Formats: sequence, structure tokens, C-alpha cells
Amino acid sequence: MVRLSKVYDALLEALGIIAALLLAFVVLGITAEIVVRGTGLGSLPWMIEIVEYSLLAVTFLAAPWVLKHSAHVSVDLLVEIVGPRGRRILALIANSAGLIVCAVIFYYGLRSTIELYAADTKIFKIMTIREWWLFALVPVSGALMAIEFGCRLFRWVAASGEEPAARPVDTGL
Repeated sequence: MVRLSKVYDALLEALGIIAALLLAFVVLGITAEIVVRGTGLGSLPWMIEIVEYSLLAVTFLAAPWVLKHSAHVSVDLLVEIVGPRGRRILALIANSAGLIVCAVIFYYGLRSTIELYAADTKIFKIMTIREWWLFALVPVSGALMAIEFGCRLFRWVAASGEEPAARPVDTGL
């Protein structure tokens, strides 16, 4: 179990690094497009399309990493008002809802990806790509986030009802 946990952690870290590198590429790509246009050298028409696809990939690749590190935005107004028992109940509800929603995202994302693969649909813009390549990110991300919510619930049960939180936040990337 410990080895599986280390593989899972390494996978999420790798996805976080890939997302960060893609985001850096987006920044450099947009900068290059602006410089090329601004200097009158023409344009890089394919760059906008690559940036669009990269932003989609960044979102779905980074989401499990962000959840693991509790680096997402959270609204804690209600959590601050209730006591420790209320916080435990809210955390149980939030993590259970997250698990269910991510499992549904996984299921429908997988169905859509399989259907697009079978139909061999393509997106025709400046570049031509298979549509399922983009959709494949959805079930992967949904599954990994469902696993992370499940881990949070497992840690909560293992801690005898203490608040299910993510592992301690590190600086990550």
C-alpha cells in the first residue's frame, strides 16, 4: 500500500510539473506572438490554437495536484462559524460530494472519450487533431480527483472522525 501511495504521489507531482511547464509555454507563446506581430514580421497563427489546447490541459492536469495540496480556493465563512464538530461534518459532506461529483465526471468523461475515439472525430482548425485526445484529460483528472477525495475520507475514518484534510501543504512547484 505504501508503494502504491508513493507511485500515486509521484504521478500527481509529475502532472503538476507538466501543467506548470505548459503554463510557462503559454506565457512564452503569447509573448512570442505579440513580439512577432508588433515587429511586423507577420504572425504565428497556430500559436493561439496551441495556447487554447494547453490551457485546457493545464486545467485538467493540475486539478488533482491542486486538490492534493489543498491549494484551491476555499470559502471558509461557514467553517469559521461552526465549532469543531460542525467542521468535521462539513468536511465529511464536502469530501463525499467531491468524490461523487468527480466519479460522475470520470464516468461521463470516459464515455465521451470512448465515443469520440470510436467515431474518430477530428477538430479542424489551423491544426487538425483527434477530438478524443482533448477529452481524454477529463476522465483521467476526474479519476485522480475522486481518488484524492477518497483518500481524504479514508484518512478521516482512520483518524477516528477528525477533520479530513489533505496532507500538509508543501511548496510544491
